[in-house]
Amino acid sequence: MSVYTDNVPKEMMASPVNSNGWYKWKLIPGTLTSDDYKNVEMRFNIQFPDSFIAWHKRYFFEDCDFPYVRLPNSMPTNPLEQIIDNLDWFIAEELIPLGFIPFADEGNDTGPLVFDTRNKKDNKDFPIRVYDHEYGGDLEGLSEIIFSSFDKLLACLAHLLTESSTRKRFEIIPDFYTIDPLGAGSTGKSYWSSWVEMEKANFEEFGY
Repeated sequence: MSVYTDNVPKEMMASPVNSNGWYKWKLIPGTLTSDDYKNVEMRFNIQFPDSFIAWHKRYFFEDCDFPYVRLPNSMPTNPLEQIIDNLDWFIAEELIPLGFIPFADEGNDTGPLVFDTRNKKDNKDFPIRVYDHEYGGDLEGLSEIIFSSFDKLLACLAHLLTESSTRKRFEIIPDFYTIDPLGAGSTGKSYWSSWVEMEKANFEEFGY
């Protein structure tokens, strides 16, 4: 469900707009090309991993918010808007020359998720860290690697969606350690363990 705006094309609507202004949306096939992403890369002097581009251009979609990660959407009326917004601000201006590419937001509003391209051997995929925006570009705000790649991020989030109908989130997160042993299950284990404790505390206090 999302809030309806005039920018929503009819073909994405899976329901009428309700009395509160919300509607159900659906995926529709994407029409962007790799060149559309290359233009963004040239503008900001970056290189996205191939896996990220392949994922983002496959469909148009209204939002992609998870409890822990807010990935950029792709609306037909302005499909690259959120990707550009993630790159076009002062924190990104500080991080990009150092090899970090902001591409999403951390779910607890800590700051952006970034691709760490410093040791890249090719453009297939990059490890992912969280950057605390309160550090204003200083690398002290950089977390350990929380996912070893974008593919592993997608695998963990897909698992979360699949399991969340029958299990609590604090029970599901530890599965990330096995799905992504080189990222979430290694350097990222402390980060994800803190989410487990937070989710468990919320459940014990509020019941969800």
